[in-house]
Amino acid sequence: MQTDYFVLMRARSQQHPLLAWDQDSLPFLKSRAVEVREPVQLKLGEPVPSKPIMVDHHSLPAPVVSRRLMEALAQLELPGVQWVPADVHVGETVLRYWLVHMWRRISCVDRARSVLSLDEDDGGVLGIDKLVLDEDVLGAVPLEERLAFRLEEAVVHLFHRSVVDRAMSLTPPPVGLRFIPVSDWNDSAGFR
Repeated sequence: MQTDYFVLMRARSQQHPLLAWDQDSLPFLKSRAVEVREPVQLKLGEPVPSKPIMVDHHSLPAPVVSRRLMEALAQLELPGVQWVPADVHVGETVLRYWLVHMWRRISCVDRARSVLSLDEDDGGVLGIDKLVLDEDVLGAVPLEERLAFRLEEAVVHLFHRSVVDRAMSLTPPPVGLRFIPVSDWNDSAGFR
């Protein structure tokens, strides 16, 4: 089961900008769907590339994806995932993207087998050097309810192999993202 999950990361490119909120983000920190009446407002995050290239995936750190990637994945009707329209301000241009609000969170870090940095006061996870998922916890959740979710213990977005296959089957393949197997991922994976 561990081998069926991948962490979504941004591609290694200094030209693909990070994104930042251009409005209050508090409602999106809660583990529930949000009511949205108009697109959320995002902007390019620091450091802004001199010539930003907008691609199919950017990090907020929540995933923000292009329309074609959203449409491909929305067909899977992923429980606990809300597709929120997002207007990304790039200079004088406003581009429509989709914030992937993954409000389903599963507490499934195997604390005995993972290598973690923990807060001395409350035991919260501060860092992950090796991630091992608790297969008993995952096995208790029906597969269709854990195709995509965020770890409860840390801001890590996980996708089942079937979702990854759907995303990567697009022609041409999506740009700006990497899916790293859980067994190969840690906090420094973004720098490799």
